[in-house]
Amino acid sequence: MRPTSATGSAHGTLLTRTEVERPGNRRLRPVIEASWHRSSACGLSHEMKAELPYTDDFDDDSRLLRAARPVLDRLETSLSGTSTSVLLADAEARILERWVGEKSLHDALDRAHVAPGFGFAEEFAGTNGVGTALEDAVPVTVRGEEHYADFLRHLACVGVPIRHPTTGAVEGILDISCLAAEYNPLMPPLILEAVRHIETRLTQMSSQSEVALLEAFARACRRHRGAVVAISPNMIFTNPPAVKHLIPTDQAILWDAARTTVSSGRSEATVDLARGRFRMRCTPVSIGSGEPRGVVVRLDPCERSHESVERSGTVADTTPQAPKPGPPGHSAQWRQLLERVRQLADGTAPVAFSGEPGTGKHRLALYLHELAPMPRGLRVFDASTSPGETGQDEMLDRADAALACGDTVVIRRIDELAERPLARLRGLAVNGSTSGRARTPGRLLVTARRAGGDDALEFTLAAFPHHLWVPPLRRRSEDVTDIVPALLADLAPDRRMHCSLPAMQTLLDHPWPGNVAELRDALVAVVVSVGDAAREIQPQHLPTWVLKRAGRRRLSAIEEAQRNLIIETLASVGGNRSEAARILGIGRATLYRRMRSLGIATSHQLGA
Repeated sequence: MRPTSATGSAHGTLLTRTEVERPGNRRLRPVIEASWHRSSACGLSHEMKAELPYTDDFDDDSRLLRAARPVLDRLETSLSGTSTSVLLADAEARILERWVGEKSLHDALDRAHVAPGFGFAEEFAGTNGVGTALEDAVPVTVRGEEHYADFLRHLACVGVPIRHPTTGAVEGILDISCLAAEYNPLMPPLILEAVRHIETRLTQMSSQSEVALLEAFARACRRHRGAVVAISPNMIFTNPPAVKHLIPTDQAILWDAARTTVSSGRSEATVDLARGRFRMRCTPVSIGSGEPRGVVVRLDPCERSHESVERSGTVADTTPQAPKPGPPGHSAQWRQLLERVRQLADGTAPVAFSGEPGTGKHRLALYLHELAPMPRGLRVFDASTSPGETGQDEMLDRADAALACGDTVVIRRIDELAERPLARLRGLAVNGSTSGRARTPGRLLVTARRAGGDDALEFTLAAFPHHLWVPPLRRRSEDVTDIVPALLADLAPDRRMHCSLPAMQTLLDHPWPGNVAELRDALVAVVVSVGDAAREIQPQHLPTWVLKRAGRRRLSAIEEAQRNLIIETLASVGGNRSEAARILGIGRATLYRRMRSLGIATSHQLGA
């Protein structure tokens, strides 16, 4: 595109050479400009053919369709004889149904594949009313030349997200389309009103779910004397035996575990709650033949509860002192890691912590220092902030001197060290300080953001007597219910903020590729945006980028490995999806489908 016009100058830095100049030379609106940027990053061109993903394998009796059909049938009657069409798309931008007011519009829509089964996500179709409204999670109007793809330029459309009444997650998109020359400014308010009616019906359907869940809970309590829980995304019923097993933060964990069990076709599983491990026996609760709206769960302890036991006599002198609390989390994986850290507290041998960025490696290193039986000084260094080999050597000189003084030395991000400083660090791990011997030996602790794929780094980590891997947050998602209160207490100590169950469930559903650091960023945004207006965080208070992932399925270990491979390949080619597809040996369309299925962010987010 030649920057010889207002439009050209605005986009000359972000559009590829394959793009053609838009007629009219008009500056694009910010929302359209941002969408064009994303479309360009996907490797799309204006002249692209209407080759969109298609599937007829979708639920034609989903909750969204059942809520929308009566509203849209009435709307179709109102629009009869007009050259407009109403489209309902799901949360993947796939068109589910189409209502057309005038038959003459059928051909124009069919030529552009604007029909049920076709996917209009931005990475396939570029800027459009369905895909862009889903991407930005806000109402969007796209008129004629604002469409990225030429095959859509003859249309104008208005897309509006349909949100779940409780969680705030986007359930789908309602779109009204017409020929570009026949756009009417009354289209946006008309479609907004229809969305409000659909969301009202979703609320009413949720109320029916509450009644069905309560009735199922009452039946289960009559049949069983043990602990019974009825749970859904936004409510929980418990009988007296269940109360002693649960604390408030268990609600989101239990719902997540029960939902996963039922969706996999199983009826039994185990779950780790704050007071121990329990066996679940799950019965899904549905309305008619629809999808489950809740689950009735029978809970049986698998092991002794962590509740305190009363003892007679004086026990102050014989009861062992409780260990110093570590970073929050109650999952079995996290408890085992903390126990391993506590076991290492009495020694002075070097310890390496490795794992993805943001997992809490530095915090664990500080926790290990805090557990030391004898107080010692603490020095923290960061390899990523030391410029070049010379700067890194100087940093290691200071670290060596601190070890000689008997201090705890933490060196962060050793994966940033050059080869020679890395070799020197291996020497410190094996032989200790070269600056002399302290009466109290110092202790070397390091963190690494990578643990594989780098031979020199692997060799260095192998030199440490103890190497602890810190799991990503997505592999211990139940710990989110412990981490969130701790972060809120740190970010807003005087405001006593807490998460509602729907908000917590949304946070549990997010994959957190940036781990605890990303979760903290999300809560910082909430604290800043809410201010003093609310103490209970609701889904609508959460950042849009969190809500957009709400309700997505959890990946298997194999899918997680595939996801990581695609992300690493994209990063190696600067986000160029066509080149990444070539390296992976798959077609570009296949890569796009896998990215969407695996929840991989757009290229501008990958580079963040």
